[in-house]
Amino acid sequence: MNRFAFFILLLGMGVGLIAQENAAGISFQQGEFQAMLDKAKAENKLIFMDVYTTWCGPCKMLDRNTFSDAQVGSKFNAGFVNYKLDAEKGEGIAIARKYAVRAYPNMLFINGQGEVVHRVVGYRPPEELLKEGDAAAQKAATMKPLSWFDENYAAKKTDKSFMQAYATQLKIANKDNSKVLGEYLALLSPEEKVAEPAVKLAADNLTQLEGPAYELLAGIMREASKHPRGVLQAAYSGLMQVKSSTFQKAVLNKDRKLLDKLIQVSKETDGPGATAQIEQYEMEFAKATGDLGMIRKSSEQKAETFMKYKKEELAKMDVEQYALFKRQALAEGVDTTAAQFKMMEDMMKNSASQGAAQELNNLAWSYVETMTDKADWTKALAWSARSLELDRDANYLDTYGNLLYKLGRKPEAIKIATEALEKANPEQREGFMETLDKMKKGTL
Repeated sequence: MNRFAFFILLLGMGVGLIAQENAAGISFQQGEFQAMLDKAKAENKLIFMDVYTTWCGPCKMLDRNTFSDAQVGSKFNAGFVNYKLDAEKGEGIAIARKYAVRAYPNMLFINGQGEVVHRVVGYRPPEELLKEGDAAAQKAATMKPLSWFDENYAAKKTDKSFMQAYATQLKIANKDNSKVLGEYLALLSPEEKVAEPAVKLAADNLTQLEGPAYELLAGIMREASKHPRGVLQAAYSGLMQVKSSTFQKAVLNKDRKLLDKLIQVSKETDGPGATAQIEQYEMEFAKATGDLGMIRKSSEQKAETFMKYKKEELAKMDVEQYALFKRQALAEGVDTTAAQFKMMEDMMKNSASQGAAQELNNLAWSYVETMTDKADWTKALAWSARSLELDRDANYLDTYGNLLYKLGRKPEAIKIATEALEKANPEQREGFMETLDKMKKGTL
């Protein structure tokens, strides 16, 4: 199984629809979204909707670290109608599209009329989510309908606070706000434009890889050393969201020109991570267009890089990268007691080994999904086996089991699939049980 987890190093950012009956944390409601809207309207509350995917690592960290917090649970259970939505299942697909969800986790505060009052993208520790809840409640208390903004636009288009609110309301209504947002930014001084409030507004409302908002955020990332952490975090988040939506559009339309434009933007704004991101874009686009030759060439070149490292070499790299991470954190004055830092610290202790394992697994899984030749599956089996030497993760076991099955090694495949199921977390179990059942029946 493919396993992707998004996190932003040193910038401080960072499953089934099951009600959490944990008295110490948030209790999520069950049912259709319309029922949540009816409940919110009847109780005069906002819906707090956690939009997630089963493969999203930060989504799981929210469940584990934030939604389970007693103080968060007390506040949110009393003040909101709490709801979880899988963006890739059932009505979640249409709802995520309606509310322009482009990155995960994506947490929306929605009123009974179905209007988004406040949006939070990315992992948040308990203390920050509590602040976001307060911000949502304050916005809901003063929120004016879009019609009011439309009527007053001509008279107030030089009023900064009005234009700021208007741009936000247009985005909430899923309407094009690029003109209003550009006009708002034009009212600001150079200092105001790169201050956190304006950057956050631009990031939250960015919808395309051009225009004043995009140029502002891209410029900030090109000169990252000149800006504080909060500004960088907001700029990165906004660019990440619009790049994700642009990539989805390029894949859907098989638009190579749009993909090339996205790749150029990645080169300009993704810094040291650009190469890996571009490789991912190319691979996923090749899958979508059925270009098996490109998949094979790209996969084998990348796999060769990771296969050459011995386990002991990666362990040494783990130590070196962890030491570098600590030095950078100290030099930048990072709060090493913060929950987000602790989360990143845990990841960095074996980042090289984990990174190699994940990359090899992802390459192997791409062959499960796309290839039909046994020679290709045999190569992928070697990549998968190496990932398991580094980390016997349930997802990696699932990949290995699928490849064994495709190669006709059914008893071995069932044994590995059984181990994957035993290691699976609750969000994975249903899919792994289905895989195992099909293996036993010979219908996978």
